[in-house]
Order: sequence, then C-alpha cells, then structure tokens
Amino acid sequence: MQNFLNKGLIPIDNEAYLSLLIIIAPLLNFLSGINIDLYTPSLPSISLYYGVSISAVKNTITASMMGFALGSIIFGTIVDLYGRRRILLLGTAAYTIASFLILLCTNIDQFIMLRFIQGIMVASVSIAPRALIMDNFAGHRYNTGILYTSIAYGLGPIIGPFIGGILEYHFGWKSNFWAYGITAFCLFLVVMLYINESLSDPKKFSTKTTLNNYSSVLKHPIFIAGALIGSATQLQFMVYPTLGSFIVENIMHRSAITYGNSALLIACGYLLGTLTNRLLIKRLHLKHITFIGFMLLCLGSIVQIGFALFSPLNLFTLILPIGIIGFSNGFIFPNVFGTCLRLFPKNAGIAIAVFTCVLMAIAGFGVFIISHIDVTSLRSLAGIFGVTIVIQLLVFFGYFKHKVSYN
Repeated sequence: MQNFLNKGLIPIDNEAYLSLLIIIAPLLNFLSGINIDLYTPSLPSISLYYGVSISAVKNTITASMMGFALGSIIFGTIVDLYGRRRILLLGTAAYTIASFLILLCTNIDQFIMLRFIQGIMVASVSIAPRALIMDNFAGHRYNTGILYTSIAYGLGPIIGPFIGGILEYHFGWKSNFWAYGITAFCLFLVVMLYINESLSDPKKFSTKTTLNNYSSVLKHPIFIAGALIGSATQLQFMVYPTLGSFIVENIMHRSAITYGNSALLIACGYLLGTLTNRLLIKRLHLKHITFIGFMLLCLGSIVQIGFALFSPLNLFTLILPIGIIGFSNGFIFPNVFGTCLRLFPKNAGIAIAVFTCVLMAIAGFGVFIISHIDVTSLRSLAGIFGVTIVIQLLVFFGYFKHKVSYN
C-alpha cells in the first residue's frame, strides 16, 4: 500500500520520467482551466432547466471559484505534509464523483453546492503539479515547466467553450458534466500509473509552523503585489465566460456554437501570448518580456475603448480587443507567477496555495459583482476591463517593477 501511495504503477527511468512529467503536469493543470469554461455555453440552458434567473446561474461560477480559493488553502497545506501523488489521487477521484453527481441535481442550490465542491477539488490539480515542477526542475527547465502549466491552463478557455458549445448544441447541458467526469477519471488513471512522489522530506503538521509559513508568505509585499496583478488577470479571463454566452446568445441571438467559436478565438490570444513568451525567454530578460506585455495590455484597452465609443456591438468589435488583452496576459501572468514562487522555494505548496487563493477569491468576488451588472453594450464591457487594467498598471509600475528581482 505504501508503495502504491509513493510510486506510479509503471516504472520509468529518471530522464524519461522527467520528460513525461513536463507533459503530465500541464495536463493536470488543464482540468483547472476547463473547470469553468467548458460549461459556460450551457449557462442559458441551465437557467431555463431550473427555472431560475440569469444571475443565479452565474453564481455557479462564483461558487466554483470560491471553492477553488478554499481548496487552495487546504491542499496548499497538506501537499507539503502528505505529498503530491496522494493529493492528486484524492483530488481527481473526488472531482470525478462530484461531476457525475451534478447530473442528479434537482434544483439550483444542489448544483451550486456541487460546483463549490468541484472548485475545492480542482485546486489539487492546480497546486500539486506546480509543486512537482518545483521539486524536479531548476533554472531554464523550471521556467519552461511553469510556462507549460500556464499554457495548459490557457488551453482550457480555448478548448473548453468550443467543445462545450458543440456538446450543448447536440446533447444538452448535462453532456458537459459527463465530459468533466471522464476527463478527471482519465487524469486519475494517469497519476496512478506514472506519477511518483517527489516530496523527499515530508513535514510533520504543526499549527504554529503552518501559521508562521502562511504568515511569512502573506506578509511578503512583493508576493502580494504579484498576486494582485494575477488576480486582475484572472478576472479578465473570467469576464467573457461569465457574460459572453448571454451577450452572444441572448443579445446578438447567435447559437451556443457561435459563442464557443468566439471564446475559442479570444482564448487563442492568451495561448499565442504564452507561446511567444516561450520563444522570447532565451532571447530577452523576463522583466523586458513582462514590460512588453503591459504595453500590449494598454493597446488592447485603447482598441476596446475606441470600439466602444465609435463602433456598434458585433462579433468583431467584441472579440478583437479581448483577444489582444489575452495575448498581453500571456506575457504578464506566467512571468509574474513564476517570479513570486521563487521567493519561497522551501514552501512551494503554501506559496502556490496563497497565490491561487488570493487569485480566485478576488476574481470570484469580481465575478459575483459582474454577474449582477446588466452588460448589454461595448461601453459597459470596456468599463469592466478598464478597472482591472488600471489595477494591474498601478501595482506593477507603482511597486512590483521596482522591487522584484527576475533571476
């Protein structure tokens, strides 16, 4: 039993294992990327199915994000106590069960509760894979590994709405949760077969030590500044999944497939940004790449404001500026995130947990506010993005840029 908890069932030599890990860790993080975006084309259908308001259905997104925030604290603590492998086995198994239980929900309250549980459990596949990267890699390979996990997360919003729109159109909203359950179960099998425990020195639980570790992270001003930048980025990621299906399907009277395709184009912006970031890592300093990202972010905001003032609402004016903003965040988010994690190499789980918790808590609160705003025009959409962009610019240029070391 002990061997099962520590070793994958299929033995692999070390170099082959590291090559495989650089693929598996991002695949695990992919689940956290589709946790929200896959089912967003179905939000109008879920509203009709349960006979509830649009804002009530949007609260399922908030519930999942708040669960993610809580799960980050839980798994961030125990991943350094009990190891990476067993946490991944627990998280993927529980997520699979919660996904299939949603199919049996008879009211929106049960649905929201299970989405909250899904959020808690999906935190395990966000935290533990990044801890595996920190345990097994250093230097350039570490930068590459962290970037690949960010790319995988970014693939969620790309593939999720596209597949979700097709599933919704042909099979109804429940098919999305079949997809969640099957994906999580496949990842459970991958972990069981291949992932080895990488925590060489498990820590004994101590309330005082744990609180001190969390306190040291929370009191680090550079880390918190980076988390605020990341939170604004995450909220920007969530604006279109939260509002887009209603804008495209209800206001513009297009199909769920059209929404899925539009979300695919928007999310491609982030993917292209991260891939471009990957190409530039060997050629430019991280601080220069991040600076380029912020210049592109300003460009996206200017384009969006221009369309809001002088152009009507259509798919082009809706998609292009959000795609540019996503592209810029492909430069910003991975570099800020990786820089913050390097500050606490001996407390990887807790550092990832705090960053993710701050990220999801602030973004979840932002989504809750956004879900109660009646967004029917480009101007109101530009206003939402404008607030988040101003926060990013103020924190980065006002503090983070001057204090951080990009070693």
